[in-house]
Amino acid sequence: MIKKKLIDLTSNDVEIIIRNNYDDIFKYCFWKVRDYTDAEDLTQDTFMKFIEYIPKYQEYGKPKALLYTIARNLCFNWTKKKKLINITSFEEESIATRAADEIDKMIDSFELHNYINELSAEQQEVLFLRYFEELQIGEIAKILDISRFSVMYRIRIATNRLKSKMGVYNDEK
Repeated sequence: MIKKKLIDLTSNDVEIIIRNNYDDIFKYCFWKVRDYTDAEDLTQDTFMKFIEYIPKYQEYGKPKALLYTIARNLCFNWTKKKKLINITSFEEESIATRAADEIDKMIDSFELHNYINELSAEQQEVLFLRYFEELQIGEIAKILDISRFSVMYRIRIATNRLKSKMGVYNDEK
Protein backbone atom coordinates (compact mmCIF):
# COMPACT_ATOMS: atom_id res chain seq x y z
CA MET A 1 0.00 0.00 0.00
CA ILE A 2 1.31 3.43 -0.93
CA LYS A 3 1.66 5.73 2.05
CA LYS A 4 -0.56 8.78 1.83
CA LYS A 5 -0.41 12.05 3.65
CA LEU A 6 -3.39 12.32 5.97
CA ILE A 7 -4.56 15.35 4.03
CA ASP A 8 -4.93 13.12 0.95
CA LEU A 9 -7.21 10.58 2.64
CA THR A 10 -10.75 10.12 1.43
CA SER A 11 -13.69 9.93 3.82
CA ASN A 12 -13.72 6.17 3.18
CA ASP A 13 -10.04 5.97 4.22
CA VAL A 14 -10.80 7.88 7.43
CA GLU A 15 -13.74 5.58 8.16
CA ILE A 16 -11.45 2.55 7.78
CA ILE A 17 -8.83 4.12 10.09
CA ILE A 18 -11.50 4.74 12.72
CA ARG A 19 -12.93 1.23 12.42
CA ASN A 20 -9.48 -0.39 12.59
CA ASN A 21 -8.26 1.63 15.59
CA TYR A 22 -11.36 2.35 17.66
CA ASP A 23 -11.10 -0.65 20.02
CA ASP A 24 -7.39 -0.12 20.67
CA ILE A 25 -7.85 3.57 21.43
CA PHE A 26 -10.79 2.76 23.71
CA LYS A 27 -8.72 0.15 25.61
CA TYR A 28 -5.92 2.68 26.01
CA CYS A 29 -8.29 5.38 27.30
CA PHE A 30 -9.97 2.91 29.65
CA TRP A 31 -6.59 1.82 30.98
CA LYS A 32 -5.65 5.46 31.61
CA VAL A 33 -8.91 6.67 33.23
CA ARG A 34 -10.41 3.44 34.61
CA ASP A 35 -13.95 4.56 33.88
CA TYR A 36 -15.99 3.07 31.04
CA THR A 37 -18.13 6.13 30.29
CA ASP A 38 -15.22 8.55 30.41
CA ALA A 39 -13.14 6.21 28.25
CA GLU A 40 -15.93 6.17 25.66
CA ASP A 41 -16.07 9.98 25.69
CA LEU A 42 -12.30 10.30 25.43
CA THR A 43 -12.22 7.81 22.55
CA GLN A 44 -14.87 9.80 20.69
CA ASP A 45 -12.96 13.02 21.39
CA THR A 46 -9.77 11.41 20.10
CA PHE A 47 -11.33 10.62 16.75
CA MET A 48 -13.02 14.02 16.53
CA LYS A 49 -9.67 15.76 17.10
CA PHE A 50 -8.05 13.37 14.60
CA ILE A 51 -10.60 14.37 11.95
CA GLU A 52 -10.10 18.08 12.76
CA TYR A 53 -6.33 17.64 12.53
CA ILE A 54 -6.25 15.87 9.15
CA PRO A 55 -5.96 19.05 7.02
CA LYS A 56 -3.00 20.28 9.13
CA TYR A 57 -1.03 17.03 9.31
CA GLN A 58 1.82 16.92 6.81
CA GLU A 59 3.61 13.65 7.61
CA TYR A 60 3.41 10.32 5.85
CA GLY A 61 2.85 7.03 7.54
CA LYS A 62 0.60 5.34 10.01
CA PRO A 63 -2.02 7.47 11.70
CA LYS A 64 -2.04 5.12 14.72
CA ALA A 65 0.78 7.03 16.43
CA LEU A 66 -1.13 10.28 15.95
CA LEU A 67 -4.27 8.70 17.40
CA TYR A 68 -2.40 7.47 20.48
CA THR A 69 -0.76 10.87 20.92
CA ILE A 70 -4.14 12.59 20.82
CA ALA A 71 -5.64 10.02 23.21
CA ARG A 72 -2.70 10.35 25.58
CA ASN A 73 -3.03 14.14 25.69
CA LEU A 74 -6.80 13.98 26.22
CA CYS A 75 -6.39 11.42 29.03
CA PHE A 76 -3.70 13.56 30.62
CA ASN A 77 -6.00 16.60 30.54
CA TRP A 78 -8.88 14.50 31.88
CA THR A 79 -6.69 13.29 34.75
CA LYS A 80 -5.68 16.85 35.64
CA LYS A 81 -9.31 17.94 35.60
CA LYS A 82 -10.41 14.89 37.61
CA LYS A 83 -7.78 15.53 40.27
CA LEU A 84 -9.19 19.02 40.80
CA ILE A 85 -12.71 17.62 41.09
CA ASN A 86 -11.63 14.79 43.40
CA ILE A 87 -10.21 17.22 45.91
CA THR A 88 -13.77 18.28 46.74
CA SER A 89 -15.70 15.16 45.79
CA PHE A 90 -14.99 11.81 47.45
CA GLU A 91 -18.01 10.23 45.76
CA GLU A 92 -16.23 10.23 42.40
CA GLU A 93 -13.23 8.62 44.06
CA SER A 94 -15.38 5.70 45.19
CA ILE A 95 -16.73 5.31 41.63
CA ALA A 96 -13.18 5.26 40.27
CA THR A 97 -12.21 2.75 42.96
CA ARG A 98 -15.11 0.46 42.02
CA ALA A 99 -14.11 0.70 38.35
CA ALA A 100 -10.51 -0.14 39.23
CA ASP A 101 -11.73 -3.11 41.28
CA GLU A 102 -13.65 -4.41 38.26
CA ILE A 103 -10.52 -4.14 36.13
CA ASP A 104 -8.55 -6.01 38.76
CA LYS A 105 -11.05 -8.89 38.57
CA MET A 106 -10.56 -9.12 34.81
CA ILE A 107 -6.79 -9.43 35.01
CA ASP A 108 -5.63 -13.03 35.14
CA SER A 109 -2.72 -12.55 37.48
CA PHE A 110 -3.54 -10.39 40.47
CA GLU A 111 0.06 -10.60 41.67
CA LEU A 112 1.44 -9.40 38.34
CA HIS A 113 -1.09 -6.57 38.35
CA ASN A 114 0.15 -5.46 41.77
CA TYR A 115 3.75 -5.56 40.62
CA ILE A 116 2.89 -3.52 37.53
CA ASN A 117 1.16 -0.93 39.72
CA GLU A 118 4.38 -0.56 41.70
CA LEU A 119 6.21 0.57 38.56
CA SER A 120 6.43 4.23 37.64
CA ALA A 121 3.69 5.64 35.40
CA GLU A 122 6.23 5.93 32.56
CA GLN A 123 7.18 2.25 32.86
CA GLN A 124 3.55 1.16 33.06
CA GLU A 125 2.73 3.13 29.94
CA VAL A 126 5.53 1.65 27.80
CA LEU A 127 4.63 -1.87 28.93
CA PHE A 128 0.96 -1.28 28.13
CA LEU A 129 1.69 0.14 24.69
CA ARG A 130 4.25 -2.55 23.85
CA TYR A 131 2.66 -5.71 25.24
CA PHE A 132 -1.07 -4.99 25.47
CA GLU A 133 -1.45 -2.77 22.42
CA GLU A 134 1.42 -4.53 20.59
CA LEU A 135 2.86 -1.31 19.20
CA GLN A 136 6.33 -1.13 17.70
CA ILE A 137 9.16 0.67 19.50
CA GLY A 138 9.14 3.46 16.91
CA GLU A 139 5.41 4.00 17.29
CA ILE A 140 5.72 4.19 21.08
CA ALA A 141 8.60 6.67 20.75
CA LYS A 142 6.49 8.86 18.52
CA ILE A 143 3.46 8.69 20.85
CA LEU A 144 5.50 9.52 23.95
CA ASP A 145 7.74 11.99 22.11
CA ILE A 146 10.92 10.30 23.32
CA SER A 147 13.75 8.49 21.56
CA ARG A 148 13.55 4.83 20.56
CA PHE A 149 16.48 4.24 22.94
CA SER A 150 14.46 5.71 25.83
CA VAL A 151 11.53 3.43 25.00
CA MET A 152 13.76 0.35 24.91
CA TYR A 153 15.46 1.42 28.15
CA ARG A 154 12.12 1.92 29.95
CA ILE A 155 10.86 -1.45 28.75
CA ARG A 156 14.07 -3.21 29.83
CA ILE A 157 14.08 -1.56 33.28
CA ALA A 158 10.37 -2.30 33.79
CA THR A 159 10.63 -5.95 32.72
CA ASN A 160 13.74 -6.46 34.87
CA ARG A 161 11.92 -5.00 37.88
CA LEU A 162 8.95 -7.27 37.25
CA LYS A 163 11.20 -10.31 36.89
CA SER A 164 12.97 -9.41 40.10
CA LYS A 165 9.73 -8.97 42.05
CA MET A 166 8.37 -12.25 40.68
CA GLY A 167 11.56 -14.13 41.46
CA VAL A 168 12.38 -14.75 37.80
CA TYR A 169 16.05 -14.18 37.19
CA ASN A 170 17.91 -13.89 33.94
CA ASP A 171 20.46 -16.68 33.65
CA GLU A 172 22.49 -14.87 30.96
CA LYS A 173 26.07 -14.06 31.88
